[in-house]
Amino acid sequence: MSIYKGEFQKTVEIFRKADWIDVIMGVKRFGLDKSAYKSIQKQIVNKGFHWFLVKQSLKYFVKHPLNPLPMFKR
Repeated sequence: MSIYKGEFQKTVEIFRKADWIDVIMGVKRFGLDKSAYKSIQKQIVNKGFHWFLVKQSLKYFVKHPLNPLPMFKR
């Protein structure tokens, strides 16, 4: 995964890392302490968000097997 470089790099990187932490369910935490992650996880209900991502990604992959989603491109 590549790092954003631009005028608002610090802000963009904070949100980008937070999104990745959420999507991959804390597998990689970019230095965030495990107990802090668990605390945040308890406070925010995902209501099927991760299953939605899996289903939508699979649908896209079936339709476009040679064209990965933008977040997987360089």
